[in-house]
Amino acid sequence: MLGSRLAGRGATRRVVLPLFDRLPGLAHGFTVKGSNPSEALAAAAGRPMPLLTLRQVHGACVRVVEDGEPLWGEGTERPQGDALLTRRRDAAIGIAVADCVPILLASLDSGAIGAVHAGWRGTAAGVLRAAIAAFTAQGGRPASLIVGLGPSIGVCCFEVGEEVVEALRSADPAASSSVRRGAGRPHVDLIDLNRRQALAAGVHDDHIAAAGLCTVCEPDLLESYRRSRGAQGRMIGFAALTS
Repeated sequence: MLGSRLAGRGATRRVVLPLFDRLPGLAHGFTVKGSNPSEALAAAAGRPMPLLTLRQVHGACVRVVEDGEPLWGEGTERPQGDALLTRRRDAAIGIAVADCVPILLASLDSGAIGAVHAGWRGTAAGVLRAAIAAFTAQGGRPASLIVGLGPSIGVCCFEVGEEVVEALRSADPAASSSVRRGAGRPHVDLIDLNRRQALAAGVHDDHIAAAGLCTVCEPDLLESYRRSRGAQGRMIGFAALTS
C-alpha cells in the first residue's frame, strides 16, 4: 500500500499513514521540516509523552523497553541500537532519519510497537528482520504485524557505488531485484529491500504501507542528508500506545 497524508500545522506537522490511522490506541507520525517532535507527538497522542530514541549506529541491535524499566531522556545517555520495541503506554519510541528508512511496527496480537532505523547498512545487517524476530520472542506473530515505511531517499535518487550493491547482495542474493541500472551508477530501492525483508519474515503484503515520499525530491517538506551534503537536520518517526 502506497500513500500518506500530512496532519497538523506548524510545529505539529507530520506525515501519517492511513493504514496506521485505522489502528485504535496507536499514535504515530513522521515529522517534517519545521516540526517540533515533542509537539507533533503530543498532538498525535492527545497528551505530552516522553520520547525514547537511541544512539543509532547503522546496525541491527534491537532494544526492548520493558514495563518498570527506568526511562532515559534529556541529560541521560541513550542506549545504542537501531530499533526499539515496547508495550509501555507511558512513553513513545522513535528513530531519527534524514534519508534512511524510518519503519514503524505495530502488533495486532501482542500489543507491542516498534521503531526501526534502516539505512543501507542496517538493511544489509537485517535490522527489520531482527525487529520482527524480537516481536516473535515477545509472543507476537509476524502475520499480525503492521509495517509502515516512512519518507526516505527513493530509488530515483539513491545512487550508489558497486561496493554498496555487493554488500547488499552478500547479505541477500535476491537484493539484485531492488537495484536499478542504467547509463550511470546503480540506484538502490531501500523501500523495496525492506518490504521484501518483511515479507520473508512472514508479514502479509497488505499489512505493509509506504509513504511514497522521497526525502531528496521534497526539499520544502523533508530533510535530506544527501541533498544538504551532510547538514544536521533530522526527522523523527515515532509511535506510541495511547490506550
